[in-house]
Parts: sequence; C-alpha cells; structure tokens
Amino acid sequence: MREFVKYLLGELRGTWRFRWYGLLIAWVVSLAGAASVLTMPDEYRVTARVQLDTQSMLRPLLQDLAVEPNLGIRMRALTATLLRRENVERIATENDLLLTASTPAQEERILERLEQEILIQGMRDSPIYQIGYTANGASQAKGVVQSTLDILTEEAMGVTMSDARSATSFLEEQVDDYEQRLRAAEERLAEFRRANVGMLPNQGGGDFYQRLNRTEEEIENLESDLETAERRRRSLREQIVRLESNPSQRIEQSPRFQQLSEDLRTSQQRLDELLLRYTAEHPDVQTLEDRIERQRQRREALETEDPPDRARTDNRDSLVYQEFQLRLNDLESEIASIRTRLEQRQERRGELLTKVDEITEVEKRLTDLTRNYQSTQQRYQTLISRLQTAQMTTAADRSAGQMSIRLVDPPRTPEEPDGPPRALFMTAVAPVGLGMGGAFAFLLHLVRPVFQSRERLAEISGRPVLGSVSLVLTRRQRQVKTGAIAVFGLATLMLVAAAVGGAIYVDMGVEQFQNLIRRVNL
Repeated sequence: MREFVKYLLGELRGTWRFRWYGLLIAWVVSLAGAASVLTMPDEYRVTARVQLDTQSMLRPLLQDLAVEPNLGIRMRALTATLLRRENVERIATENDLLLTASTPAQEERILERLEQEILIQGMRDSPIYQIGYTANGASQAKGVVQSTLDILTEEAMGVTMSDARSATSFLEEQVDDYEQRLRAAEERLAEFRRANVGMLPNQGGGDFYQRLNRTEEEIENLESDLETAERRRRSLREQIVRLESNPSQRIEQSPRFQQLSEDLRTSQQRLDELLLRYTAEHPDVQTLEDRIERQRQRREALETEDPPDRARTDNRDSLVYQEFQLRLNDLESEIASIRTRLEQRQERRGELLTKVDEITEVEKRLTDLTRNYQSTQQRYQTLISRLQTAQMTTAADRSAGQMSIRLVDPPRTPEEPDGPPRALFMTAVAPVGLGMGGAFAFLLHLVRPVFQSRERLAEISGRPVLGSVSLVLTRRQRQVKTGAIAVFGLATLMLVAAAVGGAIYVDMGVEQFQNLIRRVNL
C-alpha cells in the first residue's frame, strides 16, 4: 500500500508539471461545451391522454348471449401496431416533416426517427393511454400528437366490429355448407331404410345379436315349459292308469275316502304350481311328491277294505277319474301350444342364422350412416348457435358500441420549451473540462516523463544512486511560484464559477447568445 501511495504521488507530481496545458484545455473544452449547450435548439413536448371506455349498458343484458371481446388485449394490440408505415407517413405528411428531405434516404431517416420518438404508453391497471412527442417547434409537436390521436380514434372505432363481421360472414358460409351436408345425409339414410325394410334393428327390436340372443332365450324357456308340462302329463297318466288297473267293481267312496281324494287333488294342484317355477330336483317339489305318494297309498288301502255297507260302481264313472281326464286334456292342449311356439322360435332362429352376414352388413352400414348424420346434425346445430351469438354481438356493437375513446387531456401548444436540460448540461461543463484538461496533462507527463525520486531512477537505470541534490529556491523564485499557483487556482475557480453562473442564468444566456448569433449572421 505504501509503495502504491508513493507511486501515485509521483504520477501526480509529474502531471502537475503540465498544469497550465491542462488548464488551457479545460477552458477550451468548457467554452466549447457552453457554446454547444447555448446553441441547443428548444424542445417542446406535447402529450395527450385518452381513456378506453369498455363499459356498455348492454353488457349485463347480453351476458351469456353475445360474445364479449377482450377489448383490453385488442387495445394493446392496436397501440402496438398503430405506428405502422402508412400511419407514420400520414403523420409526417400532415405535419410537413418531409419538406426538409431532398433524397429518399433522408425521408427514410425522418420516418424512422418519427416512429421512434412518438411514445404511446398505457398506465398500469388503468384504461388510460398517453401519447407523447417532443419536437423543436411547439406547433409541430402538437400537430404530430393530434394526428396520432386522430388515427388511434379512427382505428379504435372499427376494431370492435371488424372481427364480429368477419366471424359472422364465415359462420354463414359454414351454416350453408353444413345444411347441404345434413340434407344429403338425411336422404342417404332414408333411402337406405327403404331399401332394407325388415332387416333393420329397429324393426326387430334391437340389433342382430340382441334379436338372436332373445330368440335363444325364448327357445330355452319354451323347452323348459314343454319339459315341465310333459312331466306333469306323465304323472297324470300314471294316476289314471292306477285307477284303471283297480277292480272294475269298487265301493262308493265314504266320507273318509272323499276327504283323502280332496287332499290328493289339493296336493296335486300345489305340485303343478311348484313345477311351473322349479325343477323336479327342488326340495319342495320332492317333499310334496312324497306326501302325494303317501296320500295315494292311504287311499288305495282304503279301497281294499270291504265293509258290508259299501255300494259298488265302475271306476270310469268316479269323480276322481273324470277330473284326472279333464286335467289330462288341458295338459295336452298346453303341450301342443308350447310346441307350436317352440317351432316358430326355432324357425325364426334359423332365418336369423341364414341371414347373419347380410343383417350384420346392413346394421354396420346403418350405424355408419346414422353416426354421420348425427355428427353432421350436431355440427350444424353448433354453427347455428354460434351464428346467432355472432349476429347478436354485431348488433350490440352497432347499436351501443363496445368501446369508445374519451379524450382526457387534449394536446395543447406549449408556451415554454420543456428542454433540453441546459442547466444540467452547463453544470457538467466544468467537471468535464477539468477532467479532460487533467487527462491531457497526464498524457503529456507520460510522453515527457522525469524521475521524481532516487528509487525510481535506480529502478529504471539498474544502477545504484549515490545521492541527490535538492533545488533551493530564492525568495524571488518562491514568490513567483506562489503567484503562479494563485493564478492557476484563480483561473480554475473562475472556470467553476462561470459554469455555475451559466447553469443559473442559462435561459437568459441562451436568449442573448441566440441574438448574438443572429446579428453575426446578418
């Protein structure tokens, strides 16, 4: 650190040798800078604020009925594309900005600079936009802002309706197209139904496999019913055979015999009812059959008795035999009916199996046509709904207006210039001049160096330094040196004071300086 301080002090002493050159450069640069600041043209900034009003009285009334566009996004897109080439050319033409251009290249530069200098800014979380422009003339700045505002208003008025009209036109074309498709699909479906009468699913109660399965189930049920009825018939025939196998002469039934016969009939009816619901292996059916068998045995045992007071009669004339015979006839009719229905179902199954390929192909083709028709109809209904929404949106935009531009702050011609910041520039003149003067003095020191210490001389020469001789100034030389330092300090203070005074009275100085320039030019 100590070595660095010694090195820095040596460089400063070397620079101090050329202080007068540095001071001269500082004054020259400062005067040139002050002249540049004073000759800067005035800048007039004009701004205008507009509000994007998206509130409409129809909005709550048209909720879920019309499309509500995102006008904020549209407005941001509008402002982003507002300064396109044709609009910039229009602004430049209306404000005579191209009169100073003599070549196409100059016109191009003017248009590019104009596009960059027009500022359109949106305020955060606010529908207010600000348009600003800075020019050397007050009327020119106002004209550019006014032209930009006019273009913004014109394009904002049409942005809400253009999209709705385009969407409505497109939807109308699509509705016409799908209406024709729907009619063609209806005609194809109707023609196919006419050409395949009797083979369609809805004419047989479902598709082919459903009809075939239903027929198989009916056949199984009828076969089960037939088996049950035949079993009942066999049982009844056995009972009749038993009656016929008894002796031709038997006693007229006693009250006990009649009671047994009545119980047997009741049990037999109960067995018939159970056989309609269960198979012969069901426990209830087997239990009831055992009870019927016991009842028959008791009745047969009663018939073998020969009390002296019984009367003889023929078995075929008994009430039990006649009742069994009637029931047998009913069973024969029931069995014939079941067999007829079974044959019909078997014939239907055979017809279905012989037409399996044809019916399957018809059902497949019908499914395709129906799916195509339903898909076309669904899209047609969707397009109709969206077309109505688009038409209502267009009508709402046309009648009430979804977006309007309100002028919050109109552009005004400024009385005083807003720039440039001459006071700031004038304040910076002195530091810049002094900095450049110091840099010039340091550069001279580097070009014309001297040895400031014995150590530096020994380091550069590589030889030992035996000693040094100090310069002893006379009184007159010290006075001259002191006066020179005072003059240097005074000149530096005058430079700083001039810069500060210029910053304070820069506006007055600009007016006087410009008058001087005009007189010199005259």
